[in-house]
Parts: sequence; C-alpha cells; structure tokens
Amino acid sequence: MLKRVSERSGHLAAVYDLRAAPDGFYSAAADGYLVHWHQDDVDFGRVVAKVDGGKFLCMDVLEDGGLVAGALDGGLHWLYPGDEERNRHLAHHRQGIFALLRLEDDLFAVGGDGVLSRWSVRARSCRESLPLSANSLRCLAHDPVGDRLAFGASDGNIYLLDRKDLRLLAREKANQPSVFTLAFTADGQRLISGGRDAQLIEWDVSEASLRHLRTVPAHLSTINKLALDPSGQYLATASRDKTIKLWRAADLALLKVAEVVRDRGHVNSVNTLLWKDEQTLLTSGDDRRVLEWRVG
Repeated sequence: MLKRVSERSGHLAAVYDLRAAPDGFYSAAADGYLVHWHQDDVDFGRVVAKVDGGKFLCMDVLEDGGLVAGALDGGLHWLYPGDEERNRHLAHHRQGIFALLRLEDDLFAVGGDGVLSRWSVRARSCRESLPLSANSLRCLAHDPVGDRLAFGASDGNIYLLDRKDLRLLAREKANQPSVFTLAFTADGQRLISGGRDAQLIEWDVSEASLRHLRTVPAHLSTINKLALDPSGQYLATASRDKTIKLWRAADLALLKVAEVVRDRGHVNSVNTLLWKDEQTLLTSGDDRRVLEWRVG
C-alpha cells in the first residue's frame, strides 16, 4: 500500500518543507539551503539558493522562476537562482515564519508573532498585517471553492477567514494545545486539522462556520503535516513519532503505517510531506533525508 522506492540525502540539518517543481521538487532546510532535486536523479541535489545563518522553515515557488522562503528569525527571502541581483531579504515578522502560501499575486505568511501578513508578489512588499493570535500561527490552508483561508494557532484555535478582505468568519477550539497542520478537501466542504495532541479532527465548513464532525486518535506524538493526494482519495500524515500514515480520506480509516524498521522509514521526526501525483508521496524530517514512497 505504501512502499519506499528511493532516498535522497545531502542536507546538513532538518528538512522542513517540500514544494513541487516542473521537473522534480524543492526542499528547504534549517541549514539555510534551498535544493532542487530532479525527478530522475536520486543521487544529486542542486543547491539553488543559500542564506548564510538562515534556517528555512517554509518556502513557495513563484511564477517568474523565483523562490520565496521564510526563516526562523522571521526573515522573508525572495530568491532568484542565477539572478542574485534580484534577491531581496526582508525582516518583517518578529519571530519565525512557519508557513507560506502563494495565491496568484498574494503571498500569505504566518509567524511565531501571531501575525498574518499579506504580500504583493509583483511588488515584493507587504500589503497588510493582521494580528490573529497572542500565540504562534503555525499553519494555513486555502479553500479553492469558497476562497477562504484557515489558520491554525498555538492557542489551540482554528481561524476561518474570507480571503479577499481577511474578515473573520469563524473561530473554534481544535487540537490542544496547538494546531500544527490543516487541509481542505477538494470540494471545500470539509477541513481536517492535526496538532500536538496527535489527533486528526474533521470539520464541516460547508457554511461560514466550523462544525465538529469527528476526532480520530492518529499518532503517538505531534502531527506535523497532513495532505490529501490530488485525487482526494488518500490523506497522508507525518508525525514526530517517526511514522507516516495513510488514511482513507472519506472516513479517516487507517490504511497503512510506514515505520523505521519494517518499511525503512525515517529515524527521527517526520516534518513534512508532498504528493507529487496520485501514486507518489515525498516525506522529509529531522533525519535530513527525503524519502519517496509509492502508493498502490
């Protein structure tokens, strides 16, 4: 059901984010490197950007060939491989930037200062900043149907906002004491959250509200990341307990656990994951490796 097919290594510190590229994928790590991995070459990753002293926690890809990365010190880095004169390094958030999401000309960033910032990609400037929580904002997700944004915070709340005017639609207590990861289903009807309580919580968001549907004990420690595959059939979760789990998205039934010994999985916390397609799952974590898995 979930079989490891390759391993990529080379980072010097924990890997915190993975993003798709047309011919492979990018990784961002606490060693300050952004690396491009070609889909057909598991032995070689090319460093495309580096920030001395930087510790990258998240990244996203720009339509003009650039990359943008958020760092532990709150810095936002606009990086252009091969055209470094266009690079721009901005200090905005007072604490680490935990998640980034680009939607057309909007770039949303959330940080440890509890602030949501919206940036213009073309101008590379901040349009507005909105304090949402007295605690860290850990994650965000976009509903492509209703054009809403959901944010998870270390106050244990989920915040549901209208994307256009950032108007607060709903706020509900969720994973305690902190929400680490969120994902909308493709139809925009449900939202799934995970966090430090190691539970998956499913929410009905068909209206401008958050209505609890079910809670599933999922892992032995923090759920760092969850993601639905492109078909919407499977939900993958990555945890501090070193495991990756595959669930049936429709009812959150557990299908597979990938662990260290039996499946040659990660030996430390699994921090993030990325679906390359409906059969290919990438995972990475504190052991500095990127593992590729085949579903089916």
